[in-house]
Amino acid sequence: MSTGIEEVVAFTVPYLIPPTVNHAYQPCMYTGRDGYAHRGRKVSPEVKAFKDAVAIFARGRTVAPQDAADRRKVRYTVRMDVYLGPRQRGDFDNFWKCGLDALVNCGVIHSDAFVDGENSKCVVHKDDRENPRTEYLVTRLEH
Repeated sequence: MSTGIEEVVAFTVPYLIPPTVNHAYQPCMYTGRDGYAHRGRKVSPEVKAFKDAVAIFARGRTVAPQDAADRRKVRYTVRMDVYLGPRQRGDFDNFWKCGLDALVNCGVIHSDAFVDGENSKCVVHKDDRENPRTEYLVTRLEH
């Protein structure tokens, strides 16, 4: 298991595609600090499962610098290929946010605000319905 900083991290999350933003949160009730019940939103179980799967298959690898000063200088390119399974649908805009949040959550990148929007993309494939998966290719760019 590698825990060093790498230039490029590539991995595949089999059987899972990122949940869409529309299904990322579900309504809930919670008791606030004031003791009263409040309406809110919590992360759905599908999002939790996808983030956990990304963390497992990333295996602790990262392209993020350890030093805070170096983190301000770095940018990332992310290519995310989503292969839809049978009866699945969606567009890249909905998959992109949850896919990037999973990368931040497991530490592959330190912030999705530093992803280069011009060179990064999410591609949705409908040609391999028997093998649904999400493939990541994350590269660190130095400025």
